[in-house]
Amino acid sequence: MFHHYEALLGEEQGLGLKISPENVPVGSMTWLVPDFNASSGGHINILRFMALLKDLGFPEQRLVVVEPHRWGSAAEAQAALNAAFGDNGIMVSLGARSIEPCQYLVATGWQTAYWVAKYRDTAKRLYFVQDFEPAFYAHGTEYILAENTYRLGLIGITAGKWLADKLRHEYGMHTIYFNFACDLDLYRPHERRPSKTKHIFFYARPVTPRRCFELGLLALKRVCDQMPDTAVIFAGWDVGGYEIPFHHLNAGTVAVPNLPDLYSQCDIGLILSSTNLSLLPLEMAACGCPLVINRGPNATWLLPEEEAFYCELDVDSIAETLVAALKNPEEMAGRAALALERSKSSNWKAEAEKVSVFLEEIA
Repeated sequence: MFHHYEALLGEEQGLGLKISPENVPVGSMTWLVPDFNASSGGHINILRFMALLKDLGFPEQRLVVVEPHRWGSAAEAQAALNAAFGDNGIMVSLGARSIEPCQYLVATGWQTAYWVAKYRDTAKRLYFVQDFEPAFYAHGTEYILAENTYRLGLIGITAGKWLADKLRHEYGMHTIYFNFACDLDLYRPHERRPSKTKHIFFYARPVTPRRCFELGLLALKRVCDQMPDTAVIFAGWDVGGYEIPFHHLNAGTVAVPNLPDLYSQCDIGLILSSTNLSLLPLEMAACGCPLVINRGPNATWLLPEEEAFYCELDVDSIAETLVAALKNPEEMAGRAALALERSKSSNWKAEAEKVSVFLEEIA
């Protein structure tokens, strides 16, 4: 227990250098991340911004993988990173004690924030926040430790306006936010294959409690009982261990290149989240799929009410919203068309440029 929690709390490092162009490269950025894997949406977003910022005046991008990690050497981790995310010239090192002096030091998951706050040889300490991470835990030690990272004086760069507002109002953080975007070369409508069955896509993550798998499952049973010509496609995790008493496909973890065609074959998508949204709604919208999303400030910031069907986070409301949408194909098509146009206006490079301007302003 002591080893685990003391490692999370970090330790002071560095000599207290006065950071200047003479001793650190201008625009140098070091990002601390928990151990990565190729399917982690959070890591995909971090690496995306690192690659974009590298071409926007921040040429030295370093990635520090904090403990615990599974790599035997930095070279092994570097090869795995390049294979998973492409070789963008991002340098990898292992362990929080491998941080080197830099202009910007960036925390990502809350497990990295204490190390960033206690490192002295950097000009600016930042926090790339993609969700309200205390909500990942019961209201105990991990919740408190995660929540306290918002009180460390780090400057927040958040995924969406909801998080920026929450951290600013509730914790006094200095924050800016980027909007979600999607890769429009990948995510686009595919030709629909004829089917007499209505297909509901459900982002099913039973291992991620904030995605409300059980609520969705109960609601989907009601929908399929009421509409026998309906089937559910579960994707995001292998749900083969569950007894599911209605027509369904367990797609499991789907390779990213195969997602646009899958989304395009669905009549509607159900995406639930008790915290910040994932990238999925905009990516599905870019494929022309209508969406049912739970209502709340954590979710409605992305798509206006006229571009998606919004429900409450309860079984009755989820089921009723899905049934009402499926019985009104013209309304589904209209909202999907508006959301598709919004997705086409999104651009990751533009969001990275917004962040780069902010970094230059605070330098």
